[in-house]
Amino acid sequence: MSPRVIRPLELDDLQADFQSGVHALDDFLVRHAVTNERAGICRVYVRPRTDEDPPGLPAILGYYTLSMADVEAEHVASALRFRLPRYPMPVALIGRLAVDRRARGRRVGEALLLDSLRRTLAATAIVGCVGVVVDAKDAGAEGFYAKYDFACVGSAAWPRRMFLPIGVVRDAFDEPAEP
Repeated sequence: MSPRVIRPLELDDLQADFQSGVHALDDFLVRHAVTNERAGICRVYVRPRTDEDPPGLPAILGYYTLSMADVEAEHVASALRFRLPRYPMPVALIGRLAVDRRARGRRVGEALLLDSLRRTLAATAIVGCVGVVVDAKDAGAEGFYAKYDFACVGSAAWPRRMFLPIGVVRDAFDEPAEP
């Protein structure tokens, strides 16, 4: 699946009848995605159905949101394996990642996650970022992110904050470190 298939949200995408099976995720796409984008809160990226996909699939197979955030230094210092200042550290936040239940089993979630990591890595050329965080909503989400080396930071039950150092992202995409 080409990462170029994943693109920014368009107004027509709101009519896509997206059904992840999680009301909050479905509702966000229809009712809040455009408003949040316009307010600069997040960017929304979608994986639309293409001519290569079976025609029975929905118009939007999945989406994710990306924004900036911060995380307490003590929560990520061990994952980064170096000493950090005591103030909060800048990170990218994958705020939502959802796949339409009719498109499950097609590695759409993986494609969305990898696209978000590529975009985050590109952003590190112009903005400070020590890693990527997600808030796993349940054990299934935690297992999904753990497969890609995200580690739990903090002690909350659900949602559980998980962190991936930007160095791991760089290594995964064979990118040289920034100066």
